Amino acid sequence: MPGLVDGVVLRPLEDSLPFTRREYDRRRTETLALAAQAGADTVISFGENRSGVAITYLTGWPVTRLAVHRLSATESRMWVQFHNHTPLARRIAVDTEVCDVDDGFLSELLADVSVVATLGSVPSRVATAAAERGVALKPIDAAHAQLRQIKSEEEAQALRLGAQASDIGARALIDACSPGASDWDLLAAARSAYSKAGARDHICYIGITDMADPDRDVPSQFPEGRVLRRGSVVTFELSAAVAPEYPGQILRTVTLGEPTEQYQHLHSVADRARAAVRAAISPGRPSSDLVDASHLIEEAGCTTTDDLFHGLGMGYLEPIGTSSSRVPMHRPSGNLASGMAIVVQPNVTSLDHRAGVQTGEMVLVTDTGCEDIHFLEPGIIVRRGGA
Repeated sequence: MPGLVDGVVLRPLEDSLPFTRREYDRRRTETLALAAQAGADTVISFGENRSGVAITYLTGWPVTRLAVHRLSATESRMWVQFHNHTPLARRIAVDTEVCDVDDGFLSELLADVSVVATLGSVPSRVATAAAERGVALKPIDAAHAQLRQIKSEEEAQALRLGAQASDIGARALIDACSPGASDWDLLAAARSAYSKAGARDHICYIGITDMADPDRDVPSQFPEGRVLRRGSVVTFELSAAVAPEYPGQILRTVTLGEPTEQYQHLHSVADRARAAVRAAISPGRPSSDLVDASHLIEEAGCTTTDDLFHGLGMGYLEPIGTSSSRVPMHRPSGNLASGMAIVVQPNVTSLDHRAGVQTGEMVLVTDTGCEDIHFLEPGIIVRRGGA
C-alpha cells in the first residue's frame, strides 16, 4: 500500500496494486458466499461512466465507461468498453482476464449459467439476453453493501491515506481563500495539492456567500463562478482518495473577516452537535443513538440540509442518519460495529435555509469508540486581514 510521508504520497512507480492479492481473495470468497445464498455460483457486476463500486471492489479497476465483471470460483473475467481502455485495465485488474466489449460478449457473459447473482444496475440488453436464454438474475446489492460496511485492516489503511490526502487538499483550499478568488480557484488549489501528492478526485463541493446577506446553506456540487470578498463565508466538503473508492472526507467553514453573530451561533451549534455525535459512537450501540445525540440542533432553533452522518468507503453506505427536523428525515436501524467508517458532518443551518455551516470528518469505529484519521483542526476558520 502506498504511504504518506511529510505530506507527500509515496506511490511505488512500478506497483499499481493498492491491496494485496489476499485481500482480493477475501472479497471474492465473501461475495461468492452471498451469491450461494441466492442460489448462484456466479456473480456478474456492472458499472458505467465512472460508477460501479462492485467492480472496483472485486478487481481494483476504477470504472471508466461500460465494464462488466464475471466471477466464479474458477474465473475472474472483465469486459471493458473502448479498446484504448483495455491496456490500463489489464495492468490494474487483479488476477482478471480483460476483454473488449464486442458483439459477442453477451454470449460469453451468460454462457453455462442458469442463475447468476448481480451487482449494480443491469443494462437492458443484458436483461433481455438473460430472459431469452432463461437465465435468472438475482440481485445481491443490499447484502453486498452490508458486507462492505465493515472494513478490513487493509481497507482501513486505504481510508487513512485518503484522509491525509483530503487534508492536504483542504489546507490548500483554505490557503487559497482570499478576496478576489473564485470557487474555481479554490477547486484548482485543492485538486492541485492532492494530485501532486499522488491522490485522485472523489468530490470537492464548495459554497460561497455573503455572511451579511446569505443565500445558500450547503456547498454546491459544481463551481458557479462566485468570487470571494471581505465578509464572504466559504463552506466545503472535500474527499480525495489514494486507492479508488477509499476517500477520506472533511468538511469545514472559512470566513473572510470575523464571523457574524449568525454564523458564530450556527457554528457553535455545529461544534456541539459534532462532539455529541462522536461521543455516541461505540460498537454495539444502536446507530439511531447518533440521531438522538443531535437534538440540540433543533433545541437551538436550527435545522440541517445535509445528512448528519453516513458510512463511506467503497460506496455511500449505512448507517445514514439525519437530524430530526431534516426533510426527508432518515433514522437508521441496526447497530454500530467495529470496522465501520463514518463521516460525522453536522451541517447546521438557519430555519429558512439561507445560511449554513459545514464541519466534520471521517472516523473509524473501533472496539472502544472511534479513531480520528483526519488531523486538520476542527472549528470555524477565520481569515483576517488581506488573506
